Amino acid sequence: MRKALLAALLIGVAAVAVVAVAQKAPAQPQSEEKKQQQRRFEPRVTPEMIRHSRINEALYFVANAWSAAALLLVLATRLSARLRTLATRAVKWKWLVPAAYVALLTIVIAALEFPLDFYGGFVVPHQFDLTVQSFASWIGDFGKGLGVNVVVSAIVVSLLYMAIRRVRRWWIAAWLGSLPLIIFGIVITPLVIDPLFNKFEPLHDPVLRRDLLDEAARAGIERGRVYQVNKSKQTKTMNAYVTGIGPSARIVMWDTLLAKLDHDEVLAVMGHEMGHYVLKHLWQGFALAVVLTFFGFLAAQALFDRGLRRWGRRWEIEEAADPAGLPLLMLISLLISFAISPITSGFSRHVEHQADVFGLELTHLNEPMASAFVKFAEDSKANPRPPRVLEWWHHSHPSLGRRIDFVLGYKPSRR
Repeated sequence: MRKALLAALLIGVAAVAVVAVAQKAPAQPQSEEKKQQQRRFEPRVTPEMIRHSRINEALYFVANAWSAAALLLVLATRLSARLRTLATRAVKWKWLVPAAYVALLTIVIAALEFPLDFYGGFVVPHQFDLTVQSFASWIGDFGKGLGVNVVVSAIVVSLLYMAIRRVRRWWIAAWLGSLPLIIFGIVITPLVIDPLFNKFEPLHDPVLRRDLLDEAARAGIERGRVYQVNKSKQTKTMNAYVTGIGPSARIVMWDTLLAKLDHDEVLAVMGHEMGHYVLKHLWQGFALAVVLTFFGFLAAQALFDRGLRRWGRRWEIEEAADPAGLPLLMLISLLISFAISPITSGFSRHVEHQADVFGLELTHLNEPMASAFVKFAEDSKANPRPPRVLEWWHHSHPSLGRRIDFVLGYKPSRR
């Protein structure tokens, strides 16, 4: 147990050290020709931007180490076993014990992680003037998120422990069962969960709506659904995204984006988002999830069984089907997810680049797309050219500086 705790702490310290060293690494020199070409489209990098980026990079690694330490604490103090006992006494039917247990565990973990969530989600955005959200509004959103997490976790964990009780190689059942749950989550999230936090409406601007529908028609998207959402209540930053499948499929633009980008910049950005839709990146992501979860569940059961044999008695975990062992399973999942971050992040950057290419081929708006990226960087106060090692490890998008380089040098082929 001491070795596991020490390992988690060393991972956290080493990760923060990597961030600090990487941030000091010198940027790769650019040719004079590139410097001249990008003079109009180079984001203005300020000390505040660099500091904000460093904090966010550190928070990524610290959050992983913090979560691992919280789970180890719950196990080592036998708090997990006490929560299991409490859940057993609280519910009448045995099959509901995992649901009651995970509801209690979720609240405990949320309390342990709250200081970091508060700092990263409320203090830092206010410190860098990236939000005007009041604490009451922020804590309200936090509470809603916790409530959704409790409900979803109760359902998923109940199904998981049903498999663990009945199937020796439960990882197979868990893997197969996770696939329809992922699809269901993709369908239901835009319709049920997202509206809990924000108001989604059809795009207000009739001229922009007309031009976006024309753009969607050129992209081959029929009956395109384009929404705007009032994210200005939570942030000053900008974003747009594609979500959902079937009846819930839609392209969503934050109202902050509509307020800060001009007409052509919006069309350029939405050409990128339409690329995700047309190129079926969501389904490609699902296919990757199928493969990764197969090996993930296989490794999880092997490590879980081994961990129980070594520490189960010390932690008062009676058997694999004992819900008190869930924090160990969550810890294993966290470590696996962290370890494969370069794979998932690399895939994400690949499809984002494909969407950039699609958007340029569709719109031919190279300079508006580049200027939009400049605004994204300056508006979010994000370093447009972060160290390569950090980008490779966990960034979901190519860096904005490198995207600007590509956009300005790309020549669309379609006319």
